[in-house]
Amino acid sequence: MFNQRAYASLSDASRESKGIEAVLLEYDISGNTAKPLWLFLVNPQSLRFSREAKYTEISPLASQRSEIQYNATTGQTLSIPDLVLQTWYCGKSLRPLIEGINLLLEANIKNKKYSPPILKFQWGTREFGPCVLTNIQWEESAWLGGEPASVKLGLELKEVPKAISRGEIEQQKTKNLEAAKTTREKQGKPRLPLTDRQRADASAAAKKYLETNIKQWAADVQSAIRGNKYKLSTDANTGAVSMIGIGGKTIGKVLVWDGFAAKTGQGVTTIPLVTSGKAP
Repeated sequence: MFNQRAYASLSDASRESKGIEAVLLEYDISGNTAKPLWLFLVNPQSLRFSREAKYTEISPLASQRSEIQYNATTGQTLSIPDLVLQTWYCGKSLRPLIEGINLLLEANIKNKKYSPPILKFQWGTREFGPCVLTNIQWEESAWLGGEPASVKLGLELKEVPKAISRGEIEQQKTKNLEAAKTTREKQGKPRLPLTDRQRADASAAAKKYLETNIKQWAADVQSAIRGNKYKLSTDANTGAVSMIGIGGKTIGKVLVWDGFAAKTGQGVTTIPLVTSGKAP
């Protein structure tokens, strides 16, 4: 009798199997349509999976029980045994299939591929991969003029770590960049260091701010503004625009430019004010 809670947790599956063919595909991290590398002449009769956790046995002196220390867990191994390939009655050679599966064990030096291809086994909704082909065995029992026409074939595929796709790499870069922007924003900085154009915009905004509010500044600052005897320096990293007087002495901070708008006033602007003045 089924355990009802376990049974209820299972997903539905279709009994339909017509037209579902097993295939070994080239595992592609670029997101392109997968390329078939080897088509199964007949679908597998069984799929055998295995996986293990690796432990190192430690035997303390005079201990009645040895201890074990965990090292790692392996990927899955998929064995597909006893694929019976029969073409004797059809007058067809099985050599292309045997040679084709053997190629998946080899590097393709001619095309500068120095290791066998990364694969994905697909059979309907069943997918296994990324993986590599590690072992094949075949037994020939009938021939047509020397060409194999009856073969029993077995394969072994071993799971390998999933490669990060280009899309995932770009997605992570975008995520990291957005996090960096948010951190800078919390620190009162522009979300990105200012460009030369943005620095020029910041200086223009600072000049206009100084001139518009000229009566709020101390007398010596007003004199410098009217005589155009000052310079403006914009820090690309912080967005702070400083007023520099004659001799290179910093008079104070005018505003902070975030790349689009200015922040001014108390806590930001440090230009000396007239008596009882307040930064606008």
